[in-house]
Amino acid sequence: MPRTRSSLVLTVALLALSALAGGCSSDTQPASAACDTPGVTADQVRLGLLYPDSGPTASTLAAVRGGVDARLGLANEAGGVHGRKIVYDWRDDQGTTEANAIGARDLVEGKGDFGILEYSLAADGSAGYLAERDVPVAGLAASDGWSTRRNMFSFSYTNGAPTDTYGTFVKSHGGTRAVLLTTALSTGVNDAGARLSTSLRAVGIGVVDQIGYTANADNPAAIARRLAATGADTLLTVVGTPDLPAVLRELPATGWNPKVILSLSGYDGQALAEADGAMTGVVVPVFYRPFEAGGAPIAGYLDAMSRYAPQIANPRQDLAMIAYIDTDLFLRGLQEAGACPTRKGFVDALRAVHSYDAGGLISPLNLSTNLGRPTTCLAFVQATAAGTFDVLDERLCGRELPASGGAG
Repeated sequence: MPRTRSSLVLTVALLALSALAGGCSSDTQPASAACDTPGVTADQVRLGLLYPDSGPTASTLAAVRGGVDARLGLANEAGGVHGRKIVYDWRDDQGTTEANAIGARDLVEGKGDFGILEYSLAADGSAGYLAERDVPVAGLAASDGWSTRRNMFSFSYTNGAPTDTYGTFVKSHGGTRAVLLTTALSTGVNDAGARLSTSLRAVGIGVVDQIGYTANADNPAAIARRLAATGADTLLTVVGTPDLPAVLRELPATGWNPKVILSLSGYDGQALAEADGAMTGVVVPVFYRPFEAGGAPIAGYLDAMSRYAPQIANPRQDLAMIAYIDTDLFLRGLQEAGACPTRKGFVDALRAVHSYDAGGLISPLNLSTNLGRPTTCLAFVQATAAGTFDVLDERLCGRELPASGGAG
């Protein structure tokens, strides 16, 4: 899968110290005794990390290990969980379901790891196997398996039913008629586009046309003219950030100046710099507290990344933050599971948590009801001409719409 598409699918899949410790405050009391649970000894818990260290999605997912290292480093500095240090083994699933299945079995049966942190588009390769054994999993919900299996935890599900949050935002900024710019290269991306369109229709905003764009095949100027000809005042796009600027650069020549440009990807400082001003004004939804919002939760994340993941030169990255939060979520499960955790006990205990916010990094979640449910509370940031982002809305909450996509 080319980097352009894999980045967008992940975004779709999408799309601090004292305060952050509240997301999973460590119990530094010594463990009472060694347990016979796999991966749990008197002084440590072994986890497995499954992600593509090679293959077509490797460069996109490189930052996730830094997020894991930072959150575990912070936890271990505070004494671990129930007096146990948290360590991990890792396997490269190469971004394929076959290697994903092999890697999961090796971590669970070969290394005897207690649970899995997983960041892969190929997670369905091992989802059934891990569910049968009640192996706790936390990570990026980038495949269908996450939405139906009770042992698989994520703080954000981007598939499933649509929400009206996007539509509410667009309406509040004057949008009345929208056009969707999509790509013909990915079913998952186009599904995200359909949910976005449904969100706008739910609040009374018509989506008057859908226009496909394939980089290096379609003429960006011609696409820009087609967009302008729709008469819409809002541009919705699920085209990947590396490709989108080529179309945006052509918009001024058409005389079209939409009130809102809403893109499901693009919250990336490096991509913004590479766009050289073309992304100015583009709004991107974010599933966690934006970096620009600051405060103790963001300060704690940045400090932990600096100390425990110095290999990540720019910690203000989507996937590093997502991995950090999901690792915090797993640590919360270990805390709730007690001094001698079992895999099933972990799953039951974490599913019983009714308010989880990763120490202020996300809107509170009820983990007993969020399985497969879409994220309804989002932040919205806007790219500036200076190559930065401004926070337009730190927390906008909407409602889940019927799966049929009606306005409900």
